[in-house]
Amino acid sequence: MNQSRFIGGLLLTALLAAAAQMMARLPLLSIFGVMVTAILLGLALRAIGEAVVTPLSPGISFSAKYVLRVGIILMGVRLNIGDIVAAGWKTIVLDVMVILFAISVILYLGRKMCLEPKLTALIAAGTGVCGAAAIGAVGPVIKAKDEEVALSVAIIALLGTLFTVIYTALLPILNWSPHEYGLFAGATLHEIAHVVAASAPGGPVSSDTALLVKLGRVVLLAPVVMVMDWLYNKRSQNPSLANPGKRVIPWFVLGFLGMALLNTYHVFTADTAQKIISTSVFLLAMAMAGMGLNVHIADIRRVGLMPMVVGITGSVLLSLFGRGLIVLLGL
Repeated sequence: MNQSRFIGGLLLTALLAAAAQMMARLPLLSIFGVMVTAILLGLALRAIGEAVVTPLSPGISFSAKYVLRVGIILMGVRLNIGDIVAAGWKTIVLDVMVILFAISVILYLGRKMCLEPKLTALIAAGTGVCGAAAIGAVGPVIKAKDEEVALSVAIIALLGTLFTVIYTALLPILNWSPHEYGLFAGATLHEIAHVVAASAPGGPVSSDTALLVKLGRVVLLAPVVMVMDWLYNKRSQNPSLANPGKRVIPWFVLGFLGMALLNTYHVFTADTAQKIISTSVFLLAMAMAGMGLNVHIADIRRVGLMPMVVGITGSVLLSLFGRGLIVLLGL
């Protein structure tokens, strides 16, 4: 490996991540968030600067694969498992059922519409769990291509933004309490950024409830990754993977859970935890930039509009299911 190309690729993804952080503070881009902005910057730079990007591929690929995993591990410090358990069994049931419904429905729709299975799985994980972070976590274990990851991240970003606007517009006429609206937003929107943006107009109770429910879905990222790993690799022809009973849990999932447990038991001060979260966001933005830089626009055009149709249909059904489940559980 050429060391200068490796370092150059890493620096390029870091530069794009830093640019994404600045751009995500702008009013319109704030809804998309840092990670989505980073992947879009990577896509744009690849499209206009192929000759510059290609020689730096060793470092870019390292960011897209290994920096990603470190970012996911550090993201675990965002979670306090005790708070989620304290919210009550009904809230936990809501999160579990929402994820199961979203993933099952989108996988079914993808099969019916003959969509690429791995792309469908990424859209399902992004919709059901936590957007780009879930897609980034699931992508490596199912061996998805960078263009599949990039496309699914873009779809989830667009859908999450669209549904955030719709939810906010409907709030005045829904006649729900701030608690009910917070439950609905937290249970059915895609990214944490979307949940924060959509729940804010409902007031502090709405915002706190929405974030708690959403973080419950984030906690479930680890079991979702493990299930996806088993489903998509159990029939592998690789002898070392032939027996699903002997599959090893992805190391970064264990790291993610470990960080969540450390935070739950208050190992970190509030200031330290915030610094770790900021580092996680930056590393994930580097990884997303790397994925964007690895993608050719022609690869995305090739799949057509069908992934968006699957995503929209799944998201609409999730919204309806989430509201119905909230009423059924009496939350």
